[in-house]
Amino acid sequence: MPLTPTVRQRHIIELLGARQSLSIRELAAELGVSAMTVHRDLNVLAGGGQLLKTRGGAALPPRATGSEGVPGSCAMCNRPVPERTAVILRSQERGRLAACCPHCGLALLEDNASPGLMLVTDFLYHQMVSANEASYLVGSEVTSCCTPGILAFVNREDAERFRQGFGGKLMGVAEMRHALRIGMSVSVEL
Repeated sequence: MPLTPTVRQRHIIELLGARQSLSIRELAAELGVSAMTVHRDLNVLAGGGQLLKTRGGAALPPRATGSEGVPGSCAMCNRPVPERTAVILRSQERGRLAACCPHCGLALLEDNASPGLMLVTDFLYHQMVSANEASYLVGSEVTSCCTPGILAFVNREDAERFRQGFGGKLMGVAEMRHALRIGMSVSVEL
């Protein structure tokens, strides 16, 4: 007998609670339904704030599990975690952490020797993507909360267009991690 949408959606949340993020393919196999059915369930759950749709899957939102669903505080600087720049980090040592921006998220990554997962939010589209797949713009005129400001983008072309309008320097995750190690002494002059 097929699972009802409510039962499937509850099962998705339980699976994410155990694994933090899953691909649509993994969810479809686990639930025994099509990828399109999973997409529909994820849309419902994302609309209710119960999860975040990521590129090709879903993850738990960077929120405290309090009864009011108030955004949590950044594990690095203790500021509120805005949805537009939120970062989720899953570490074996410290569990699930939320960061207010890629700057704090990448700093947390340096503090955690064995991260299992790191997702960053695309500044333009609010879509979560693996930190390794994102492009980063550092030191633009648009700042989020920490200095120097670091904005994440799903694709490099969008980041380049944004850089042309607002300045800054484009980097990949390896370059950003290196810059953090040397104290963020990143020159943003063009």
